[in-house]
Parts: sequence; structure tokens; C-alpha cells
Amino acid sequence: MKKIIIILCMMFLALPVLADTMPFYVDSIPKNIIGLYQTGANITILSHPEANSQVIKKYEFSYNPETMPDNVFAVLINEKKLGFLYVSDIGDEGWVEVIYDKRTGAKGWVKTDDNMQFLPWLNFYNMYGRKYGLRFMKDSPDELEILKAKSEDLSQTVSTLRYVKQIRVTAIRGNWALVSVVDVDKTPKMGYLRWRGDDGAIYAFPNIK
Repeated sequence: MKKIIIILCMMFLALPVLADTMPFYVDSIPKNIIGLYQTGANITILSHPEANSQVIKKYEFSYNPETMPDNVFAVLINEKKLGFLYVSDIGDEGWVEVIYDKRTGAKGWVKTDDNMQFLPWLNFYNMYGRKYGLRFMKDSPDELEILKAKSEDLSQTVSTLRYVKQIRVTAIRGNWALVSVVDVDKTPKMGYLRWRGDDGAIYAFPNIK
């Protein structure tokens, strides 16, 4: 019995440490978030959108799961060295306000290096939603897991989705996505899916891998 326990412990210790981060629940993403900021190897967070303002926090990212900080990233794929922080506001000349501590909601300002470092939600979904498709949040309301003929709540229902295998994005239009869906019956269906509520709640997120 002791040998079995020792072997199991050794197998557990040998497993890779997976510290990737992804939002899976509706309340994982604050409703006032306007997009995402892509991190690089390091960032300096300031108190105001000015280069000479107080430094609040400095980070250097190794993208080694064992040394990456907790509760900082909105999205983190260590293997791809791909990380994003939530953006709550924008300033002039490329400044954006980010949440750097998801537990406390602490915020600060960072300067973007180029036009692609800050991605408003529509840009993020057009880029990563099209590339990877979408997945529903685990607690998204069942009544939203439907396809509509138009990007309107009162439009005709095309299909009710059950056990979705894949959601491919064709276009993003406001809070709606024109998608092609493969459901449990393996028959492709096309229509409009509501990825975001009018109150800012996000119900479907790019299935980044």
C-alpha cells in the first residue's frame, strides 16, 4: 500500500504546472471593462497617465508557470507568452488604465507601445474570436444559448443550441456575433449569437488555446 501511495505522489509531482488563466464565468469579467491590454516581457504601472507620475507596480514576466504572479491576468497562455490585462479606461496619447490585481480591483496606467497592444472588445473578438471560435461561459443563461435570424432579441429563433461542439465567428456586430455552429447533431447552423449583454455582461468568450 505504501509503495502505491509513493508512486502516486511521484506521478503527481511529475505533472506539469499549468498556471494559464482564462475567464470561465460571467462575473469573472467586470461589466465596466472596455477591452484588453497585451503585456510583453515587462510592464510599469503608474498612478496617472503621465510618464513622470508615481510608479505603482513593476512586473517582469518569465512566462514560466511557477513564477508568474497570481490574480493579475485576464487571459494568460504561458506557452505562447500571450497575456492580457483588463482595461477599464483610456487616456490620451496611448495611455490605458488596467486592472493589475483582480482580487482588489486595483488599477493603474500603462503606455501602449503600438496600436495593437490595446484591443477594444470588438477588435479582440474580431481577431481572437474569428481565429479560435467562441465558447459560452459556464454560467451563461440557458435562454441565451440560441441563434437568431437577425442581431435583435425579438428576431426569429433559428436554433436552440445543445451540447455545442464548435462556434465559428464570421462577423462581430455590436453585442452580437454572426456564427456558424456545429451542435450535437453535427449539422452546421448559422445565425446571430448574443456574446454580450446590454449591461456589459459577457456570455461568450474567444476559445483561445
